[in-house]
Amino acid sequence: MPYNICMNENKRYPFSFTPLMLALFWAGLILCLAGFALTVWRFVVFLNEGGLSPYGWAQYALLFFACLVLAVLLVSMLVRSQYVIGEKYIVLQLGIVRVRYPLKELRHIHLFRGSQKLALYFEGEKPSYAAIVIKSSLFDEFVREVLSRCPSAEFSFSTPEEENEEKKKK
Repeated sequence: MPYNICMNENKRYPFSFTPLMLALFWAGLILCLAGFALTVWRFVVFLNEGGLSPYGWAQYALLFFACLVLAVLLVSMLVRSQYVIGEKYIVLQLGIVRVRYPLKELRHIHLFRGSQKLALYFEGEKPSYAAIVIKSSLFDEFVREVLSRCPSAEFSFSTPEEENEEKKKK
């Protein structure tokens, strides 16, 4: 059987940041830019004063490096944050950071309709769960895709009334 690219197609769902998170990302980028500009200014002053101290050179090199690394991390998170559903894993990509959740350990998917949250529950060495942060309009498509790749997983949902009753019990 010839290899078919469509058989191994990974489905992608963009991560949904809150306005507060977007504001924090932009504030972080502005701080990186300000830190870089301040470091350039202080480095020019350092060079005008002679710039012979190895400690000074190391200090400015580390400051430039820290500003650049933080800026690259923040930009990559803004540009490339998504969930990728593959054949064996659900991968959360937050920029250059990746977290893999094995589909074979997925046991349950629950949609909280009242709070508009989707949760995946896993079994394994350490039972855990993952909250899926995507637009609520993509929940149905996401669940269908996960269930098509992991038919052993169960799906359930709760209504807003059931969630309110559950809160009252606690």
